[in-house]
Amino acid sequence: MNDVDSKYKPIHRRDLTRSFLPALHKKCTSKLQEICAEAKHVSLTLDIWCDRLMRSYFGVTLHTIIDDKYKTFLLSFERLEGRHTSDKLAAEFDRIIQLYNLKDKIVRLITDNASNNLAAFDNIILPGFDDYFDGIIDDSSESEFESESKFNDKETDDYAPAVGEEKQVQTHEADDSIYQTTLDSATEEEFLRLPCFCHCLQLVVIDGIKASAAAVSSLQKVASLAKLSHSSTVFSERLEKFNYTIPRANRTRWNSQFQTVKKVVDIPSSILNSILSDLKKNDLILNSKDRKVLEEFVSLFELFNEATVLTQGESYATICLVAPTVLGILFDLERELGSSTLPIVSLCEALIASIKARFSGLLRYFEIDVPFNTYCMSERFSDVIFLISPLLDARFKLLWLDSLHTFVKLRVVEKIRDAYVRYYSKLNFSVLQNAGANVLNTTEHNIDVMTKTRIHLLNENVFFHI
Repeated sequence: MNDVDSKYKPIHRRDLTRSFLPALHKKCTSKLQEICAEAKHVSLTLDIWCDRLMRSYFGVTLHTIIDDKYKTFLLSFERLEGRHTSDKLAAEFDRIIQLYNLKDKIVRLITDNASNNLAAFDNIILPGFDDYFDGIIDDSSESEFESESKFNDKETDDYAPAVGEEKQVQTHEADDSIYQTTLDSATEEEFLRLPCFCHCLQLVVIDGIKASAAAVSSLQKVASLAKLSHSSTVFSERLEKFNYTIPRANRTRWNSQFQTVKKVVDIPSSILNSILSDLKKNDLILNSKDRKVLEEFVSLFELFNEATVLTQGESYATICLVAPTVLGILFDLERELGSSTLPIVSLCEALIASIKARFSGLLRYFEIDVPFNTYCMSERFSDVIFLISPLLDARFKLLWLDSLHTFVKLRVVEKIRDAYVRYYSKLNFSVLQNAGANVLNTTEHNIDVMTKTRIHLLNENVFFHI
């Protein structure tokens, strides 16, 4: 820097930590407060994150629309020490709400299914891939997550049971008191706190993986082939000559293992078997039965993989994907189950049962039979926001309901229309308040009259093709 600018004087570490960084933090906080003051309605996502040194952090992200543009900001990323009790989370949540004055603006909170859910997602390993990860060090090792479980409370909903322990279906109500200390409760048809759809989807995948015993031997061959491609240059070079590669699987990303299986299945039998025979690896040759099982395995999990990728978007709204995704996956699995050639029936049945149990609140709208005993957070998917959000997405509108029976579809559309009108009324009521109208004297009759005058418009413009 002396050659670049002889007058440049480096900042002392003490000044950087005591002056510059605190001033920058204060400036960022002030700017976020201005943004929150400008926003009319916000949604928050909350998560507890742990780094490799086992230091825990409580992250809060804000989502809002300002000037017709979708905005996302990180409001807080504070260190959490000790056990993650409800009182500690409530205190930190209240501090953030008060700091940014968000009490009357929060529409929804998206949280994990429990205060400690990391252990349920740390090692989602496909059957047969255990040996593949032996000796491989990932970004997050098992010891880290074992330590994490010591710091956190036991999960109240979905957690990975110990060996020999049977996980019981939870039927109790989810406790929202942690995040409602300073907030008003939502209406009967709405929930302030909603579960993370991506996490629930991963739990369905876990349930399916546990029922994949019929595919273990075939998946073990795939894992061995993947390990061979990453340890033998001869094997990998022979594959590259035919423009084929086998990607490296990640212990903490189930869909990376899925992609490994998919890539192996895509290699023609003639090419793969020829290479393995030349290398004296006949025990790794995939026979016709292995191929059939693996192809069906890929077919059953393909939609889960696509949904996992789509719901990880940060620059666009993903709530509109929930209902079409759940309904599409369920109907696809039921069609697969009805096929007489399905080689792994237990896997398909497990996935269907898990979807019905974990998304029972949503599936009841479509008059689909669901089990009586469901998971405590599954009822949160009965929030009407999951029904009306696809209507506002040009990719879906009402087309995602075409798989339903005609009369069921009409009843669902009626529910969507009622919810849409109700939200429209609330929006008009809010506009009147912001305009300074004397809404305190406005009676429910006046609101109903205002709403009914627009119902015909909704019928003609929104639901005209039903």
